[in-house]
Amino acid sequence: MEGGSIAAPLLFLPLLLALASRAHAAEPVTLLFVGDLMLGRHVEAAMRAHDDWSFPFRPLAARLRAADLTFGNLECVTAVAGKPRTDIGFRADPRAVEGLVTAGFDVVSIANTHTTDWGPEALQETLDHLREKNIAYVGLDKGDVQEPVVLKVGALRVGFLAFSHYAGGDAAAHDSVRIALIGGKSLVAAVQAARPAVDYLVVSLHLGKQFERRATEAQQAIARAAIDAGADLVVGHHPHVPQEIEKHGSGFIAYSLGDFVFDHPEVSADGAILEVTLAGREPTRIVYTLTHMNAQFQPHVVSEKRWEGAALRGADGALD
Repeated sequence: MEGGSIAAPLLFLPLLLALASRAHAAEPVTLLFVGDLMLGRHVEAAMRAHDDWSFPFRPLAARLRAADLTFGNLECVTAVAGKPRTDIGFRADPRAVEGLVTAGFDVVSIANTHTTDWGPEALQETLDHLREKNIAYVGLDKGDVQEPVVLKVGALRVGFLAFSHYAGGDAAAHDSVRIALIGGKSLVAAVQAARPAVDYLVVSLHLGKQFERRATEAQQAIARAAIDAGADLVVGHHPHVPQEIEKHGSGFIAYSLGDFVFDHPEVSADGAILEVTLAGREPTRIVYTLTHMNAQFQPHVVSEKRWEGAALRGADGALD
């Protein structure tokens, strides 16, 4: 009898461990996304004036830090190296990375139209500074299919890929450090290759028509192709204004999150925060918060929409 009383619980041990593992994997995880982060020019001047390299993020830093993973598009280099290639060369003091740390950024995209502005030396220095601060970066072109950056939250493996519609043109084509271009089949191939390695796959796309409030047909086709290939979420930037959120197949698309921190208030000071709460791979809540920058380039909350439960399982189409 005594031997039987010990053996019986042991028979159930694998089942108990499996159930415990599933419960842990299903713990809610919140992913937070913002759009363009340009920390040079007038934004840098404001940080210097306040002697605070985290100054632009102060009003919303606590909210960004509260997420399990926080992502943004770093649309400048943070470097002292390099030479300008264009009249609009976005470069910030390397100390501006401290602001990303304060705001809790875990990963940034460097696949956009301005990280090649100062040449490969400046881009490499930027990557070094990010690495020193334990901020992951995604969007490099290493010549093969882009591998995802995978970050773990508990048992959940969240993968990130990033691509840009423009990668520096002919001047950057042979740089030693290059960013990933959307063109060709590289996007679909990367998504398909990454899918088995992650539980939730995010694709960052830098494309669209500037200052348009709705996505173009080209944006829609590319973003939907990413979802069809296996991505769970597409987040976009480049138009400098927020655009619609869409359910497509089993995934979601935020076509543009606009400018979170930038310095052209004469044309736009609008951005958005996208928060996706997951239970395992399944989104249980999506929150879309519109933001507006004040005269000191600090974003503040304007309004908020949210969708939960059955609202996320409806037919394909725009949520807003």
